[in-house]
Amino acid sequence: MATKYFYNSETLSYEAVNIPLKTRLVRISVSFCTAMVLSTAAIFTFSHFFNTPKSYILKQANEDLLVKYSLLMARLSSTNRSLNELMERDNKVYRSIFEVDVIPVSVRNAGMGGVARYEPLLSIPNTVPVAQALIMMDRITKKAYIQSKSLDEIAGYAVQKEMMMECIPSIQPLNMSDPKVRISAAFGWRTDPIYRVLQMHDGIDLASPAGTPIHVTGNGVVEEAKFNIHGYGNTVLVDHGFGYKTRYAHLDKIIAQKGNLIKRGEVIGTVGNTGKSTGPHLHYEVRYKSSATNPINFFSDDITAEEFDKIIKALANVNSVYGTDYQ
Repeated sequence: MATKYFYNSETLSYEAVNIPLKTRLVRISVSFCTAMVLSTAAIFTFSHFFNTPKSYILKQANEDLLVKYSLLMARLSSTNRSLNELMERDNKVYRSIFEVDVIPVSVRNAGMGGVARYEPLLSIPNTVPVAQALIMMDRITKKAYIQSKSLDEIAGYAVQKEMMMECIPSIQPLNMSDPKVRISAAFGWRTDPIYRVLQMHDGIDLASPAGTPIHVTGNGVVEEAKFNIHGYGNTVLVDHGFGYKTRYAHLDKIIAQKGNLIKRGEVIGTVGNTGKSTGPHLHYEVRYKSSATNPINFFSDDITAEEFDKIIKALANVNSVYGTDYQ
């Protein structure tokens, strides 16, 4: 630093200026702070009001990312809405058709309560949009997984339902349009035609000439095809699966054999008068989970409404007629 001098009028000479160290330090500090303030102000002014090529490129890239983020969030929102609609149809339509319990909302949203894994991103302003997109994607992924498993389950029920519809007894074992075929005894309590005591009749009796073909009423497996000593005579018992079985009794001739896989409508025997019987007829039973149920409820696929009404009216009178009933 150059030495400064001053003129002393008393001595009529120039003398060196002696500046204390403390004063020098203060002056240096003031100069430094002034320079820092001016530099900061210059940098702030330049950065906010003037763009360098690098800052301009970064600004454009940031704006592009924000546009892409907005498009991504719009697509995710649309996907989420579509998924929610599918979930609603699944619960209210698909699962209802196949009589399957709905999936509760708590199950569909399982594991979506917390966002702890995204806290580091959420704590930084510039990465909040990224965290929000990741959270939505995570939720959509989990919902889609549960919905996919649900649709797999429904597909299985659909296949099973198709098989079930082919197996459940749903046609008449004899051709009811034949005037020689008639219902001679209904399902329910009746007076036994031989013992004359009140007994439960587990099926219906269809009077018909001996030798009339008997058709199996649903797909199944022949469980029994033999003479039954308990009054049924020649009998065919078919297991249809899904809890259903049908029995065809008093046959003249047994055509089906034990273990045979048979299709609905296939002839399994002919009408006869074997066992505890007072005339040629078919005793037909439908059992669900070992309990007898009224076979008339399964006559639906191959009769008209008029024919069905005719059967119902005939059933109202048939049990009051004694001596013409068959087991």
